Amino acid sequence: MEKKLENLKGGNTMENLFAFTAVDTNYSEGTAGAIYGERAGTAATLTAVKNKIANPKLNGDPAFFNFFDRFNSRLVLRQYTYSTTVLKENRIIDPQGNWAAPLYNETWAGIANLHGVASKGRWLFGTGYDLSKLCVIDMDNGYKQKHEYNFPDAFSRIEGFHYDGTYHGEALTVGTDGYLYALFYINKGSGYTEYYESVVVQFEIDDENGELTFNKYVTVGKNSFTLDLYDNKLYICSLGGMQNAGTGNADTNLCIVDTNNFIQSGVVTIQIPNPAQNGDIRDISIIDPNHVYIFAGHYDTGYTNMIGAVYHTTLANITNSASWTNIIPVNSKGYLWGIHADGSKLWFVKGTPIEVYNGSPSSTVSPDKTFDILQMSDFNDGHLNSACFIAPSLPRMFGVGLSVSSKSLASQIRLAKEARELAEKLKEEKK
Repeated sequence: MEKKLENLKGGNTMENLFAFTAVDTNYSEGTAGAIYGERAGTAATLTAVKNKIANPKLNGDPAFFNFFDRFNSRLVLRQYTYSTTVLKENRIIDPQGNWAAPLYNETWAGIANLHGVASKGRWLFGTGYDLSKLCVIDMDNGYKQKHEYNFPDAFSRIEGFHYDGTYHGEALTVGTDGYLYALFYINKGSGYTEYYESVVVQFEIDDENGELTFNKYVTVGKNSFTLDLYDNKLYICSLGGMQNAGTGNADTNLCIVDTNNFIQSGVVTIQIPNPAQNGDIRDISIIDPNHVYIFAGHYDTGYTNMIGAVYHTTLANITNSASWTNIIPVNSKGYLWGIHADGSKLWFVKGTPIEVYNGSPSSTVSPDKTFDILQMSDFNDGHLNSACFIAPSLPRMFGVGLSVSSKSLASQIRLAKEARELAEKLKEEKK
């Protein structure tokens, strides 16, 4: 069995590989679709299928997340209402089934603006941006919420924490050790201009009743937003501060947290050369020790174009950022950004289009297929709002007790929203 379960290639079956949502120009209405094709095939096999959920229409901020219910790959579709009390139901969807007929529709009172999910056994764990809570969902009881925990207040007073900061739930994963790991970033105040260091927190899971017990934590970079698991290590990208116009942050970094040595001295911190020019470290995707992809960049002076690059490296050279190979230079419009490599293709969510590259490129490369916004929606001048790579359902292999779902780009949605707001603010200032 491969180290990353989402990299299982399967055969030549045509299936939905990638879920996305798009919204209109005014962010008043949304739609959902999929990229369809062969998991192990080339980009030539791929087509975009739009408007898979036509009735009722989606609101202006829908997003997908992938998880496992035991061996079955599942999607949850949330629709953010910008309220912590007036919530829309979360739709649990079979990614290879009828998206317009959800398996379940449930509201989780402890989650507003869902940002991360993970699962173990019968329990689905979720966290959201607005309420900074951890919620436990019972998948065997119609996906109803079982527990919720305010973080950090529900776990007594944790030594070293900034209790004057505003905590935001950003990402979750279940490690190879069976612990739940949660990423929270911390604002100084209520805005998004100043930050404390983020925290990765380890929780013990009670397999019988789903209760969570706080174990310990480590700190990582400021404004962290990814929690990618490979083997026994977590990879956390941190912007190092707010998104700036025309420059990257000096404090941007990539932190590697060894879950087998979950102490502060075991955290490896990697910085990029000349971050002011090369930009903030924004995403990472790991196929195997020989193929690691990292995306870094910053906006131009008008928050219009992202300037940066997708890099290729190896796990052996990941700490030597000066040796990373620039394989995809970037100077493009858009707000949603992210990468995912699955062993047969490299996917690049490039603002609004999605570019697909065959194989596992290690040198400069051009896209083999590009999907534009009108291939993914009927919204002329619309925007991608979310992107989620769909892991295949797992064969019922003896001994498989842990499932790692494909990544979503939920935290990239937050950054996209902030960048749009900063762009509009800048336009107003120039009037």
